Amino acid sequence: MDLRKARKSLMEFRSRLLDREGEIGESLAISLEEEADEESSDQHPADVGTVTFSRELDLTLQGNVERLLVQVDRALEKIEEGTYGRCDRCGLPIDPGRMSAVPYATLCIEHQRELERS
Repeated sequence: MDLRKARKSLMEFRSRLLDREGEIGESLAISLEEEADEESSDQHPADVGTVTFSRELDLTLQGNVERLLVQVDRALEKIEEGTYGRCDRCGLPIDPGRMSAVPYATLCIEHQRELERS
């Protein structure tokens, strides 16, 4: 496994995630400003629903980005520790195909499925 390539890929992905996090933060700030401006005027219920849906979507996306950042940071730590590509639970090597598809994976597919079932 080429650790330099993995680190570079993870750092690029991390940078894109941080950019996306900033975009979502801006979107949330704008929607809050618009909501405050519109509170003083009469709003159609459909407009309120649209604003609410948009904010909930942004909050969901923000949570997903934050979770991915934690996973990417953990993968970068594992590179430094010398444990990158090994399952955090069983210590066995993670399938190279999985690492290629999900370079921030810290669990083998068996333990990932187990985690998702619980």
